[in-house]
Amino acid sequence: MKNSMLVLCLSLVCLVSCKPQEGENIFSYQNGQVFAKEKFIKIEDPDRFDDSFPEEFRNDVFWHIYQDFNLKTLDEECNYTLSLLGTMNASELPFFDAYALQIGSDRIFFCQGSRHHLNNLSVLTNNLVSDYYLQVHLNDECFALIFGGFRDWESASEMQIVVVNKNQATLVYDGLAYITAYTPYPNFSIEFVETLDWVIAASHPAGGDYVPCSDCPKHRIWQEGNMLKYTTW
Repeated sequence: MKNSMLVLCLSLVCLVSCKPQEGENIFSYQNGQVFAKEKFIKIEDPDRFDDSFPEEFRNDVFWHIYQDFNLKTLDEECNYTLSLLGTMNASELPFFDAYALQIGSDRIFFCQGSRHHLNNLSVLTNNLVSDYYLQVHLNDECFALIFGGFRDWESASEMQIVVVNKNQATLVYDGLAYITAYTPYPNFSIEFVETLDWVIAASHPAGGDYVPCSDCPKHRIWQEGNMLKYTTW
């Protein structure tokens, strides 16, 4: 009986201390517009929105279009062009420096990577995904786009989340991430850490590798209806 009570008590303690807290909305809707929360823009970079594209020069650097993608809302009422941009004459894919969104000839959004290059998602997701972006439909007219950055050895990649709502696009999340679990849309969910640990491995060419920190905070972002939720534990 005493053993049973001890097991029950330990289970309750684990439920209280180990269970992730309830999710917090990453952004808000107000009067049909999307507004970011400052706490989720974790990487400060005043130059990220230098939207000189498609002007011909910015500090003598020309933006080249590496690749275009056509995006649609679920109701197919809005069509967008997503352009991956770079500063080299020849395509540097899978690396790129910035991206832009257009409706027809009207540019609605431009954003650069805040830390090094942007990259296809293989680095951010540890090869769980190799696309250049993820599209998560939040309702018939609104969707989120997820982009990943380049990992600089001991540092996790940058992850940017942009919510596109009609003729508006808003950066709602920008922080470090190393994704350890991924469930695709329509049940979108990612789990990630922000910190990596060095692990010695004699078989590795570099003598070891950086892996997700085992005793650091874990983070999760997932979709609930027309919202993206966040929690950490």
